Order: sequence, then structure tokens, then C-alpha cells
Amino acid sequence: MIRRRALRTSSALALLAAVPWRLARSHAYPITVAAMRTAQEVEMGVYYRYTEFGRKARQEGYFGIAYLFTAFGSAEFIHASNFGRILARLNVEVAPIQKPDFKVGTTRENLLIAANGEAHSVDGFYPRLLQSITPEGHEDAMTAVRFAWETEKQHRDKIRQIQRWSPAFFEQVASEIDKKSGQYFVCQICGNTVNVVPTPRCPVCKNASTQYRRIDPPA
Repeated sequence: MIRRRALRTSSALALLAAVPWRLARSHAYPITVAAMRTAQEVEMGVYYRYTEFGRKARQEGYFGIAYLFTAFGSAEFIHASNFGRILARLNVEVAPIQKPDFKVGTTRENLLIAANGEAHSVDGFYPRLLQSITPEGHEDAMTAVRFAWETEKQHRDKIRQIQRWSPAFFEQVASEIDKKSGQYFVCQICGNTVNVVPTPRCPVCKNASTQYRRIDPPA
């Protein structure tokens, strides 16, 4: 009897040893894995949406707003990439995110959609996401969520500055944005989006300012 138990124990240990350590690691973070998948899908969806919103704004002649959507879309793509990298580190297959179906309205309508979406991210989605993954203690995942959360606050505030003047003064505000939009720079680590590169470090991720890249206006 003792020998049988020893054999069973030995077999079980052999099976455990055969499991890749990274796969075992992913099983230790089930909530984090699910959260990263959701966050990656959400951010890629916003990236696709902002890309189309930027095209629409340019078609309608709102070049400053088109540039803003392009810059914000670049930041959303960085967030999605961060979440994808965490999944890869946990040995989780990262499948391409397909472009979702969504409606593209007028630029006025698109700004309202964007403002509401950013407000939901800031006030609901990201705080709940962070709360859900904190007990599992995956530091990189929590950091990626904090980076995205801080950047979404920027996006929300900037869009609200424009959107709050719609529709009565929309044309005047859009014209001013075209004149004063300047350039956009995005931190390639956290997605922080600014008109002037901060020095010596990014205020969000604390990496060197050399991580910022200028975003080209949409052609």
C-alpha cells in the first residue's frame, strides 16, 4: 500500500514537472488574464474607432480634431499592446483583435461618443479593472492599467473642452483648434499624450522623455 502511494506521488510530481513553468504561472492569475484580454479588446476597439473618427473629421474639414483623434488613437494602441505583452508573458495566446462594427457619425456626434466613452473608462472601467486584479498581485498588469487610466483622464478632459461647446459654437471652436492644435507627442511606454514633451521624464510612467514620439497629422 505504501509503495503504491509512493508511486502515485512520484507520478503526480513527474506530471507537474512536465508542465511549463510559464503555463503554471498563467494559471496563478486567472482574473488578471481575463482582465487583460478584456482590456486589450476594449483598447483596440477604441483605436479602430478613433482612426475612423479622425478620417471623418478630415473629410469634414476639421483638421485639428482629426489630428487629435489620430494622437489619441496612437495612445490607445499602446495600451492595447501593453496588455497583449502581459498576456504573452503569462504564456497566453494573443490573438489578433478584429475591427468591431460601429457607427461613424458626424464629427460633432463622434466627439460626444468619444467623450462618453472616455468618461466611462475613467469613472468605471479602469477603476473596477484595477480593483479586480489587485488581489492576485501581478505588478506589471496593475501598472499597465494605471498607465491607461491616467492617459484616459487626459483624453476625457481634452475632448470635454471641445465637446462642451457643441453645437452652438462648434464651428468657432473647431476653427480655433485647427489654428492652435500644434503637435502631438505620445509616450511609447504609457501612452501619455501631450503637445509639448515634458522633461526630463514622463509624468505618468517616469521614463525618460526620449520615449516620446511625434505623431504625424493624418494625411
